Amino acid sequence: MRYLSVEKDYSVAEKLYSLFRREIESREPPDRIWLTDTVYCGRKKIFQIMGVGQRFTETQLNRIWLGIIVGKALEEIGIAREVEVEYRGVRGRIDTLLETGEPVEIKVAQNLFTVASSYSEAHVEQLSRYCLAANAETGVIFYYIPGTAMTRMPSYRYRFNLDEVREEVDRRLDMLFRAYQALDPFILPPTWHSESMDNWECRGCTFQGACRSGAKPL
Repeated sequence: MRYLSVEKDYSVAEKLYSLFRREIESREPPDRIWLTDTVYCGRKKIFQIMGVGQRFTETQLNRIWLGIIVGKALEEIGIAREVEVEYRGVRGRIDTLLETGEPVEIKVAQNLFTVASSYSEAHVEQLSRYCLAANAETGVIFYYIPGTAMTRMPSYRYRFNLDEVREEVDRRLDMLFRAYQALDPFILPPTWHSESMDNWECRGCTFQGACRSGAKPL
């Protein structure tokens, strides 16, 4: 088929971008502390609450949206159903619970290397928070990897010492609450897993400029 002309048109992509942002903001309002904020950068959460900087890059938004699509598809066919939990008044969303009561966290990964990377350690920490809230010693992470054979997609069952998880979560929540009350992100470390900004979470962060300044935003 021959056509008379062709030109690039970004209008559809821009509409999708606005739609994705609204959906994510409604699911997880930026002014609320979540259990996942004891895993991923606490400073970022305080910056979000203060309205400083951009919450997500377009690439990050793309990955988050893919995860939401997979989760919704699994829910439609009866495999997964989000379960809301709470610990110390802080909410979390478990992707699904097994009949045994074990939380299951479903992650979308780019490839098998992601599963073995330091980034995946945060997935295990996130699962531990859900196990704590559900009072379950074990939980499962399932990785959905586009382009990989369905039967070869990895899943792992982890067992946690809930007393140790509780101690860590309580410490981090106490710090988050103090930083929230003071509206001071610098009460918190650069990330929970590093005292410097040379790590996977800081690289590409939309708040990196404000964070490196070391000055409390006005």
